[in-house]
Amino acid sequence: MSSFVDELRNRAEELDAELEQSRYPGRSQDGLALAVVTGQGRLVGLLIADHATGGPHPQRAGPAVVEAVRTARQAAAQVSLVKMRTLLGMAEADTAAEASFEEFDFLSEDLR
Repeated sequence: MSSFVDELRNRAEELDAELEQSRYPGRSQDGLALAVVTGQGRLVGLLIADHATGGPHPQRAGPAVVEAVRTARQAAAQVSLVKMRTLLGMAEADTAAEASFEEFDFLSEDLR
């Protein structure tokens, strides 16, 4: 039994390290904010459109930031949950994958 527990602990530590290195972006619907979180949900990046804070309604930036962070964390949680369930033998691996930064256009016209 101890060997099973040790193996599970090692696999959990590997998964934790993998999640720490994974990145998941989330954008607000209005395009004012882009957040990037780790697979653990920790915020590691935030972009706010220049016109969001320099325009006549800077108060719109706050809700956009919250929405972008929430969207990114939801994406991270969705993938992380599948990976954790797989680790625990609760489900087969899903095809959900983290977003590739090469495929994600950080500097869309809205954020430039």
